Amino acid sequence: MSALDIRALVLVNTEPSFKYDPLPLAAPAALYDVAGQSPLLRLVAHLRRCGVSPVTAVIAAERSFFPPKSSWPSHFECRSSLDSNFWQTAEATFDEVAQSGASLVLLIRLGAYAEVEFEKMAQAHAERHCRVSQAFCADQALEIFCVTASRRNDAASLFRSRFQECRNQCPEFIHTGYMNPLADARDLRQLGIDILTLQTKTRPCGNEVRPGVWIAPDVGIDPTARVIAPAFIGTSARVGAGAVVTRCTAIEHGARVDCGTVVENSTVLASAYVGAGLDLAHSVVGMGRIANLRRNTTVEVADHNLIGHSPARGLRKLLRLTEEFLSSLSAKLGRETTPETPAPLPALEPAPPVPDVLNVTPETPAGDNKDAEMAGVRTDGDQ
Repeated sequence: MSALDIRALVLVNTEPSFKYDPLPLAAPAALYDVAGQSPLLRLVAHLRRCGVSPVTAVIAAERSFFPPKSSWPSHFECRSSLDSNFWQTAEATFDEVAQSGASLVLLIRLGAYAEVEFEKMAQAHAERHCRVSQAFCADQALEIFCVTASRRNDAASLFRSRFQECRNQCPEFIHTGYMNPLADARDLRQLGIDILTLQTKTRPCGNEVRPGVWIAPDVGIDPTARVIAPAFIGTSARVGAGAVVTRCTAIEHGARVDCGTVVENSTVLASAYVGAGLDLAHSVVGMGRIANLRRNTTVEVADHNLIGHSPARGLRKLLRLTEEFLSSLSAKLGRETTPETPAPLPALEPAPPVPDVLNVTPETPAGDNKDAEMAGVRTDGDQ
């Protein structure tokens, strides 16, 4: 088993579906951060722990949704593809991987996020001398295959049927661990809950500053805000004065929760903005919309003072670069005047470090004992 060269090809695209989606996403769910890291990068990390390397991903989405290259682990590569020729690109990539010396190739479509014991799957495949084997979870076929690299015709039949058929019968490998269908925003939210409540092997990407509270780098939390476990605050996120983040809430990177707002059992997607004085519960927020998962309803919010986009990092960088350029130009012209630059937005001021007085009393996660539904504006003070 130790002599086998096991590699992985991960496919990320959006297949047509007639299922109602409360919050249609602009890219495959596997590319959205959940508790600080996308399911794609979480899967890659899991593959590496199982001794599978290198890993190649073929992705049908805009490049702006790709994981930043700085976050790629070693021996990992992303390739872009159009939807129209996605499966042809995947087949060509498999041929490259097979010809580069691999003994076995794991084919995984995200699709479902499953923490399969890949080393055991590969071992069972080799011991049974399989051409192709497939993972199953509770009688459900997963789009996870182990393919002998030399069996290119068998692999071709999988790609050309979009993983629906194989030219030979596939022996089953039974997976009994964690699995999330990751089909829509509801599944994305459930994955966040499961990560925060430690139901998965993967963990939130941040420092656990208190039991059940994970804080990523460069976070700004006002001293009067409360973060109650379990909860996650992502890189460069901001939580305003008097705000409360509680009960399995994840505030992803670059997101902002304004003053006095209560966010309960919800996910605020990356770079989203939640306005002041709101009660947000059982929802996913992003792209100017609120998807309430209890009511299975989505509301598009036209007022960006309530729900919007928070481009804080890009605006900061633009102001800094503009100031540097004007200063350099002024020096070359022999003038000593300091160029006038726009005053920074108050909301962009760095907040104090995470205070020692954070309220992090653990609560029962994601219960059903509250009737709060869609985000509402509070008019009766700090009740």
